[in-house]
Amino acid sequence: MRTMLNRQQTLMVGGLCATYGLFYFGRVNISVVLPLLAIELNVGRAEVGVLGTAFFWTYAFGNFLWGEVGSHVRPFYVIGFGLLASALVNLAFGFQASLAAMLALWGINGLVQAGGWSPMARILAERVDPAHIKSVSTILPFSYVTGTVITWALIGAVATGLNWRAAFWLPGVVLLLATVAWLKAGIDAPARKSKGPRLSVIIGEARGAAFALLVAALAGFVRNGSIIWLPSYILDTGLIPDNLVGAVAALTQVIALAGLYLARRGVMRSNKVFLTFVLLAGASGLAFLLLTVTADLLSIVLISAALMLLNGAFGLTTSALPLLLASPGRASSIAGTLNMMATFAGGMAGFGIGVLVELGGWEAVFGLWGACLLLAALLIWRHRHEEDARALAGAA
Repeated sequence: MRTMLNRQQTLMVGGLCATYGLFYFGRVNISVVLPLLAIELNVGRAEVGVLGTAFFWTYAFGNFLWGEVGSHVRPFYVIGFGLLASALVNLAFGFQASLAAMLALWGINGLVQAGGWSPMARILAERVDPAHIKSVSTILPFSYVTGTVITWALIGAVATGLNWRAAFWLPGVVLLLATVAWLKAGIDAPARKSKGPRLSVIIGEARGAAFALLVAALAGFVRNGSIIWLPSYILDTGLIPDNLVGAVAALTQVIALAGLYLARRGVMRSNKVFLTFVLLAGASGLAFLLLTVTADLLSIVLISAALMLLNGAFGLTTSALPLLLASPGRASSIAGTLNMMATFAGGMAGFGIGVLVELGGWEAVFGLWGACLLLAALLIWRHRHEEDARALAGAA
């Protein structure tokens, strides 16, 4: 299977990747400074972790909201609004001095940040030939991992000590510039008439993709939980100087890019999204289980391998699965629903992982993450024949 896009489509995919990567400047920036915020506000990690919970839960609702809106409104407008609103929220966050104000703003940020992914799924679904959807859908996940890498490295370098506010002011400026670039690019889906949202259609979609929704929740709990808490874990090991934590966390995400490459290669060679997910998620789950009995530098190596495989599996969950499961004209909606489940579970990780670390240590966290991924792999394996069945139904 080969991806054969014309020049206009290639530029479009590149523009979508660049734009979504920039979204992450205003999202994962908080991960690097969570310990600093806890000190600044004089609260525990479980309390400051509520910021992650607020973000992911409002982001979950936003995915459902903007996913459905993106099926009826031009994606160009939804994405542009998300960029601009997130820029303003980040700028305002840097001026705050209370947890309550931060909680409100970061919750709003989650809501508006959700305006990126689902409408982009619609653009891909409606502007790329169906024969190339699987291969093209494995490209977009590179955007958010690359965005995470750059953000963590940059924020880790400039936002240390008392200078944590730069972690939000700098992304605010970047997102303002990204808004201008997006408006000039004019990337959009083809114009079409919409009959408006229908509850019966939404419920029918959820029933048909129930197994995928549970898989998204399990994978999202692990992946988004690691995004929130990985820098804190590296800090707790004591093996890395405080000012290098952001850079080392970013390095683990560079390694995670290899997972996306493995996912893409697996899909390109086998034309099987489900089977590729099973292999990656299962291997990542086993790696996390091994982390319960390792320590020191070996744990850093092992967690890098686990994250590499996890990111490959998660990329398929959020990009390839929605485009495979969606009926014509509903790619934005099904992408929003799957991401809603992934991010709602990630919100549980924001607070829950902080509590689990305090009660059982990181070994308990890694054991839970490993079990979640093995269960997700099992669910997809049980439904592996649906991929071919849906492809035949679409061809008919």
